[in-house]
Amino acid sequence: MVDSIMGSGKTSWSIQHINREKFDNFLYITPFLDEVERIIENTNREFKQPINKGNGKLGAINEMLACQDDIASTHELFKHLDEESRENIQNGHYTLILDEVLNVVEPYDNIRNDDMKLLKDSGCVTVDEDGFVVWNKEKLNYDTKYNDIKILADNRSLIYINQKLLLWRYPPEIFELFDKVYILTYLFEASILKNYFDLYKIDYEQKSILENDGQYELTNYYIPDTSVFLDKINIYDGKLNDNIYQKINGLSVTWFKARINQDGIKQIKKNLYNYFSNIVNAKSDNIMWTTFKDYKAKLKGKGYSSQFVSYNCRSTNKYVDTYNLAYCVNVYLHPGITQFFLQRGISINEDLYGLSEMIQWIWRSRIRKGESINIYIPSMRMRNLLIDWMNMNLQYQHKKVS
Repeated sequence: MVDSIMGSGKTSWSIQHINREKFDNFLYITPFLDEVERIIENTNREFKQPINKGNGKLGAINEMLACQDDIASTHELFKHLDEESRENIQNGHYTLILDEVLNVVEPYDNIRNDDMKLLKDSGCVTVDEDGFVVWNKEKLNYDTKYNDIKILADNRSLIYINQKLLLWRYPPEIFELFDKVYILTYLFEASILKNYFDLYKIDYEQKSILENDGQYELTNYYIPDTSVFLDKINIYDGKLNDNIYQKINGLSVTWFKARINQDGIKQIKKNLYNYFSNIVNAKSDNIMWTTFKDYKAKLKGKGYSSQFVSYNCRSTNKYVDTYNLAYCVNVYLHPGITQFFLQRGISINEDLYGLSEMIQWIWRSRIRKGESINIYIPSMRMRNLLIDWMNMNLQYQHKKVS
């Protein structure tokens, strides 16, 4: 587990590592296609990228794995590896480099509420005592619009929570197929993947990155001193924080949905215009702002609309010159994911998770180059989390590292 702050050289280390290890087969997985291109262009290996040539990208990656090619691809394709992929990975003695943690448990939305009832009533599926959806073996040959569910159920990847919600779960045994696994991230402690590894008793060792004269090495894990950002990140502190009625959950998805908060949403839109136009005198090309996708239309305004960047964006340098930011969300885990872990005796630190998501977003800006930024955070919870992080006031920042 390579746990090091953004901009510390994790990707540079992985490129250097790939170039050194001449006899290993590599599977490099990253969230975005532009990072795939970066790996292909900067390594001395002949990395291939799966392309659909008639049998789909999964068919393409399976052919490459069978030939023991070095492969660079996205998280999305990695989520859909099948039995053939697994066999080829194991036979090829692959090393996995996973750039940013994978969403290993997430809501499965490709089904309507009554579809599950229909599948159960028809005898196609049952739900076992652990909550996993099981497809009836006698009906495995059925060709229906539910084929995706059949495949996921056969992989033990679908979970039914509280008789109403389907969750997709990544099969933990996939990680055991690789000879070596490196996961590049920051604040692993806050991730769903950390709790998933704990749940399935997957052992890992945490390391950090050390740069010396342009060379990057793995070193003993350490918690960085984030107080160095106190004079780099200028968090807005003024009237625009006080003219929106909110409690601790202000600007969460639930808050945005509530009719009672529609005036508050209108006020945030006014605040955004005021902040960018009058307080920081921003130009459109140095702005980056976000909210939940469903509420983007309600908050966008003159001078900043086109500079929207998804609140869960990570692993891209496209916005590295922006320095006037607005983070208009309050991030919590999806309740179904929280419930999944709670039912298995694991409680996730929601504050640390929300902080981690926010930091990743902020580090798309020029702060990753060590240059100062301005940021407006109307959610008091998220604002205080960032302030505490920069002041080294969070409990994890004082934990002894073995």
